[in-house]
Amino acid sequence: MASTFSGISTALSSLRAQRQGLDVAGQNIANVNTEGYSRQRTEMTAVEGVSNVPTIWAKQDPVGTGVNVGDITRIRDELLEARVRTEHSHNAFLSGQHDVFENIQTVFKEPSDTGLQARMSSFWSDWQDLSNNPGDDAVRTKVIQQGGAVAGAINDANTQLNTIWKSARTAATSQIADINTATAEIASLNKGIMQAKVGGLPANELADRRDALVLKLADLAGATATLRESGAVDVSLFGSTLVSGTASRDLAPPGGANTLAERLAGNKVGVTFADNGQPAVVTRGELGSSLESMNTVVPKYATALNEVATALISNVNTIHTAGFDKTGAEGGPFFSGTDAGTVSMAITEPDEVAASTAANLRLDGGNADALGDLATSGTGPDVTYRQLVADLGVAAKSATLKAETQSTITADLDSSHESTSGVSLDEEMSNLLQYQRAYEAAAKLMNTIDSTLNTLINNTGR
Repeated sequence: MASTFSGISTALSSLRAQRQGLDVAGQNIANVNTEGYSRQRTEMTAVEGVSNVPTIWAKQDPVGTGVNVGDITRIRDELLEARVRTEHSHNAFLSGQHDVFENIQTVFKEPSDTGLQARMSSFWSDWQDLSNNPGDDAVRTKVIQQGGAVAGAINDANTQLNTIWKSARTAATSQIADINTATAEIASLNKGIMQAKVGGLPANELADRRDALVLKLADLAGATATLRESGAVDVSLFGSTLVSGTASRDLAPPGGANTLAERLAGNKVGVTFADNGQPAVVTRGELGSSLESMNTVVPKYATALNEVATALISNVNTIHTAGFDKTGAEGGPFFSGTDAGTVSMAITEPDEVAASTAANLRLDGGNADALGDLATSGTGPDVTYRQLVADLGVAAKSATLKAETQSTITADLDSSHESTSGVSLDEEMSNLLQYQRAYEAAAKLMNTIDSTLNTLINNTGR
């Protein structure tokens, strides 16, 4: 049979449970704007009687003995979180690619009045002007100046591509440092969470911090996570372990090519694990984008620019050396150098411009006319450059569309995740009212039982 005082115990358990519910609701409200915070819920369970096994001489009271707070749980959707991490890694990669293509487009500035195409057009036009006025030193000087402007534009573009490449390598170094810091902290948080779970202590805030770091690793390198029964998470990078329980592994700084020139010579940039030197596969996230930029994107357009420079040097020098300058001497190379980084003017004096086709026809502009015709040559630098710009435009547009689409997908998933795990003030206000009313009712129950027992103890038998 139930104790005469069991009602007080029941009311007391309710007071404690509702008070804890108020505390949890207050914690949620306090962290409504805390990034990475997951709302918590008080899990209450009814307390059964002392025994639910019938005996011969005793029968359990049909009413239980109150309420227990079983646990304070975080509201999480593991499947949704895995999708969020995956889409974040894609979004970080595509966003990085969008940025690098935008930077490369800025290098070439096409179409514009100051881009390389405009300078080459002016260069060919100046040769046509010289073919009509081969004896004019002012026009000869202009040809030299415009040739220098073309060479300078190519040099500048090459320098800027090198800068973009170096920036990607610097970013990769920083990203690896961030990854190593995050993995070490996740391992440390795993240890704290496991110890708290063994001791029956709350660890929700620790778990929130850890999950935020796991998402950061997804952004940085496309890492994935697996939750253990112990409460710890294991973090993997394309099948290789980054964090296992309380242990973590570091990535070594990026190795391989240190300059764009080294990359163009065939030396790739790679990432390895610091403990055994084995390659770390990274094809997503910010680091994946940096590696893609260094190994593929920037080298592609640097190579194309070198082809433009080579075509310019080869075509112009071939025709120029076949002509004769103002003094009747054979023409020398108009440009020096072999690629975009070294192309420059080989002549500086107006008389050295080989505008004529014969030594005895010093005022003949036939050779200058041939040089001007390079503007429409099927093998000239213009065709090569226009192909570069066209390819860049298509690739940049594709990168932009992919980044925008992925950004929308990621934002939608973040919204779904927030609706699941985020704090709703309206919901918490409703919970506060619910717990408050329950607390007041439990207090009223205790007062009623106290009054009843007072009557039983003090007034019975008088």
